[in-house]
Amino acid sequence: MRTLALSDLHLGRLSTSLRTPESLAPITEGFDRILLLGDVVDEWYLSRQQAKDLEERVRAVCRAGGAGEVLWCRGNHDANREEGEEYALLDGVLYLHGHAIYNKLNGSGPLREQIRAMNKERFGPERGGSRKDQHTWRLVERAYKSFPHVLLVPVLWRSSIKKRMLAVAQEVSKEGPVGAMVLGHSHAPGVRHLNGLHVFNLGGWMQNTRACGFVREDKNVRLIEIEKKHGTPQWGRVWHAATLGDD
Repeated sequence: MRTLALSDLHLGRLSTSLRTPESLAPITEGFDRILLLGDVVDEWYLSRQQAKDLEERVRAVCRAGGAGEVLWCRGNHDANREEGEEYALLDGVLYLHGHAIYNKLNGSGPLREQIRAMNKERFGPERGGSRKDQHTWRLVERAYKSFPHVLLVPVLWRSSIKKRMLAVAQEVSKEGPVGAMVLGHSHAPGVRHLNGLHVFNLGGWMQNTRACGFVREDKNVRLIEIEKKHGTPQWGRVWHAATLGDD
């Protein structure tokens, strides 16, 4: 089974480099399973109907490319989706958006319930609904289009984040072995090895960030950069390749 994971497309937002779901076709062709790891459609800048229409088009593109299974994990910008998961553990790989790591969870109980509670409290509809016409968020959009993301979030992969990554992996390991974690949210692509845990960050599709796709074939995994020039995404260079189970 060939698996693809994507994250942080932010469809519907002015500062994304992806204008239409249909332009994803070159990336999504030839996979049996596609995981969409949150912030795929940006509910913060859309009406409910606009978001729903874009979601349906994303799924249609994935299925047209051959994917028999399309799994959607909620992020902070699409936390209000009616359907979706908080995370998925598939054959030793933990897939999630990542905001549960960068936003400290409060409370106790199963991880899924903690993430749902955080989504409702911090990112739910009571937080203001659409933000596209609010002055503060117009400034945010301008900043995303004008400044390198590293200047907006200067400290990434700090020690506290690494500890939370390991803590989340340990919590999910109650359901089964976790050898790798795939996530987005920070818009900072990269690979880390934390106490035997492979961590793959998919980056983001904003105009000033780099995006990657995570590709798995059996035990072989690759983090591949996605070229976003000229409005049509294409596969680029391989950032990292590994065989799960190897030290």
